[in-house]
Amino acid sequence: MQINDFEPRKVFEFFSEIAAIPHGSGNTARLAEYCIRFADERGLEAYRDDYGNVMIFKNASAGYETSEPVILQGHLDMVCEKRADCPKDMEREGVDILTDGEYLYADGTTLGGDDGIAAAYILALLDDASAEHPPIEALLTADEETGLRGANALDASRLKGRRLINLDSEEEGVLTVSCAGAARVSCKIPVDEIFADGMDAVKITISGLLGGHSGVDINKNRKNAAKVLGELLYELNCRTRIYITSISAGGRLNVITPLAEAVICVEDAKTARGVIAEFDNALRQERVLYEPNARVLCGEIGTVEKCADVAGTRKIIFSIMQSPFGVRAISEDIPELVQTSSNLGEAVYKNGMLALNFMLRSNSDSDKSAIVKELKSLTEYIDGEFEVGDNYPAWEYRKVSPLRDAMVRIYEDMHGRSPKVCAIHAGLECGILTEKLPGADMVSIGPNMYCVHTPDERLEIKSVMRCWEYLLRILKELK
Repeated sequence: MQINDFEPRKVFEFFSEIAAIPHGSGNTARLAEYCIRFADERGLEAYRDDYGNVMIFKNASAGYETSEPVILQGHLDMVCEKRADCPKDMEREGVDILTDGEYLYADGTTLGGDDGIAAAYILALLDDASAEHPPIEALLTADEETGLRGANALDASRLKGRRLINLDSEEEGVLTVSCAGAARVSCKIPVDEIFADGMDAVKITISGLLGGHSGVDINKNRKNAAKVLGELLYELNCRTRIYITSISAGGRLNVITPLAEAVICVEDAKTARGVIAEFDNALRQERVLYEPNARVLCGEIGTVEKCADVAGTRKIIFSIMQSPFGVRAISEDIPELVQTSSNLGEAVYKNGMLALNFMLRSNSDSDKSAIVKELKSLTEYIDGEFEVGDNYPAWEYRKVSPLRDAMVRIYEDMHGRSPKVCAIHAGLECGILTEKLPGADMVSIGPNMYCVHTPDERLEIKSVMRCWEYLLRILKELK
């Protein structure tokens, strides 16, 4: 069975074409060009700004000429993660879509349902002459996954609508009406090095962890490989003297780090191997229910030229051990909602410099500020450099929302039950767009997706159909 055999056929055809185009964050130019070409071929007004955001405009269908416009919004980029044995170059190659008849998934990589399905819905709607709808203003932003940068750079003056449906949610039957704000924090810490003088070098690999989305999965008891590595290095340094040569962990701040590697010099290789074996056994026992493939591997790689000195090695271990990771606060107003969290998304040590990069999320500006100060204090204490970037606001709950009320009523009529109206801990562009579009009424929806930002990502086929029918019904009734 092929993807184009599924209904709605146009949605899956566009999703397949999008998936064939490499479109990781920072690499969306080709997909933006594809969208502009799509609009040109259909005589639709379209615009691509200097950052790579795309806007496409479609006139109202008959009978809706006096209706207020509706903005349909998603993002062009995807998170590019792959399994360790996958040879695909995701900068140059699209993903290979597979199906079992119930789900779509990719061969060894992330699928890109987040947010390729939004773009597919939007293009299918713009291509559908039979759909009944008000004027449509389609907005596809660039680089959402790396700090909502496209939305931040957007000049929204071309957009006249003040009703916006965001298509970047991952659970059918859920209307998202609020989300966390976030900030990216970078800490750079200098470390003194020495020559290794022929010491044995050992490579350590932490693998088999699930990883996941640093917002929606942060409360699911998943380990961060960088933090696990820090614990192991601490244990090793307590049992035999070690000198750290390099560390490579993570790289995407919105992903819970699933893999970490380090090269260390050891004075007593036999003791080090024993400590690593003990740690591996303890980790496997601890994670048997949650992350059964968790492993610590050890391999000898001969000698290296330089490594951190004794004090530098302690500084590296201290920095990683003290790095905040996980849930920091639960909302007092919304049951079970994570209010504040921190993710150590990247830890890199090479050539005498340790870089630690974090994604902080919170529905509370004061909570977010507190973690920023905590990291700033830690970095200054160990003579490092500190920087905050991509600091964007939360999307606050709107007590009066005609759009939300209409979408709840339509869902109840279609399904005989109420949708869940909720806030989420992940970041959506709606927080930024509420500042760009004063007074805008916004709701986020989407079909069922699982394990996004990981190679286990799946998109439920029948859910895509149900959400498509829901979207068409919403637009039909938004006169």
